[in-house]
Amino acid sequence: MSKIKILLFFICWISMNSVFAQDSDYAVVRNVVLEGNNKTRDRIILRELDFKEGDTLWMSDLSSRFRENEKRILNTRLFTLVGLNIKNWDTENKRFDVIIELTENWYIYPAPIFELADRNFNVWWNEQNRSFDRVNYGVRLDHINLTGNKDRIKLKLQFGYTRKYEVKYEFPYINRAQTIGLSGTVFYSENREMSYLTLENKPVFQQFDDERKILQRFRTSLQLTHRPNLFLFQTVNFEFHRNEIDEQIATEFNPDYFLNGATSLRFFKINYDLKYDKRLFNLYPEGGYMLFFNLKKEGLGIFNEFNNLSTHAGFEKYLKINDNLVFSTRIKAKTNLIRSKVAFANNTGLGYGSNVIHGYELYVMDGTDYAFGKFALRFKLKEFNVNYGKFMPVKPFKKQNIKLYLRLNYQTGYVNEPTYKDTNILNNRWLHGYGPALDVVLYNNFLFQFEYSFNHLKEHGLYIHNSISF
Repeated sequence: MSKIKILLFFICWISMNSVFAQDSDYAVVRNVVLEGNNKTRDRIILRELDFKEGDTLWMSDLSSRFRENEKRILNTRLFTLVGLNIKNWDTENKRFDVIIELTENWYIYPAPIFELADRNFNVWWNEQNRSFDRVNYGVRLDHINLTGNKDRIKLKLQFGYTRKYEVKYEFPYINRAQTIGLSGTVFYSENREMSYLTLENKPVFQQFDDERKILQRFRTSLQLTHRPNLFLFQTVNFEFHRNEIDEQIATEFNPDYFLNGATSLRFFKINYDLKYDKRLFNLYPEGGYMLFFNLKKEGLGIFNEFNNLSTHAGFEKYLKINDNLVFSTRIKAKTNLIRSKVAFANNTGLGYGSNVIHGYELYVMDGTDYAFGKFALRFKLKEFNVNYGKFMPVKPFKKQNIKLYLRLNYQTGYVNEPTYKDTNILNNRWLHGYGPALDVVLYNNFLFQFEYSFNHLKEHGLYIHNSISF
């Protein structure tokens, strides 16, 4: 065969393959079939997909796109396992069915309450001598999918260190377009011991020999949510608060608790949240990013007992280096736009909830303004499934997905506090924490974190955190 014929043969072969590739690099979704959602309504699941029946999908992106949609459905917290597969492929007409296999979560959680009253396990273990007087107990009922519409009801009856009674109901979509949701809450709690001051960046507690109630809190709220697309969330929350403390606390221990020796504080609050969330798998993101913004006005001029306007904003970014390695960043900042003196009770900063710099779990940094950054490199050590079969009577928990991660952390933050700063040397300076961690994700809904952290005070130790995605 001459060189010209060989050249023509290769040109023809490449052209045919190119035409064939172009002809088969897309296909149309004919049907989306859901399997395993015995309770959950189809529309709740289909709303999370970024495609629908009749859409044309590029075959080169199909695998990664299916994985992303699996994570979106898991983000509803209604399922423990999700799998997307192709079935009934029609090569002639380039059409196929998408089969979504689902394992529903356990929706009803009637559970006894046995929890620590302190900010975290490490405070209870190290600072409070593992005292069982600082334990809450009672009963709690959560239904996270009451009517199959992802609506949630929470009932709580709690005793022990903090007596607490709470009723909350959330309905995510009240309109046909599934964009607007509504929820309401009624909450009451009381304590016979309370933190009335912060010294050396640690709360100072007080209770009296007669064990009288010295702190009472009441709150009721109505919340409207708006989710026009898969990623954008807006929330407007309207609340009424009434908090009371014992007169002796207000006059002898800390007149600034509610300011000016007041024993009660009443105010209305309106709160606006905006979130644009493109993270892959919210409980433990494997990629994507999130932007968030909040504007909060406390005190609407009705009682004139509290007047504050604050805002916070930030972002999270998860850079997926490869299938097992992710670099994560979280930046957040908060400031009071009204610069008048704030009551001690309403002057929280870092050290509470998720706003913790690791290595400083035993401390709180109250303040008017703060900023912090969290950076981590995460490596997936292993992922596997365990089938407990007949040994697990609860069907949603028969198959357990387990993920193990090694994480290296660095975190830094700063709290600005112009008023309550006596002895609180961790305020008004930069803080740094770092160290390794082991993270365990169970059933795609439970996260346990074991961290060995160091701080600038040359302190170090093992700290334990946990999260639940519902």
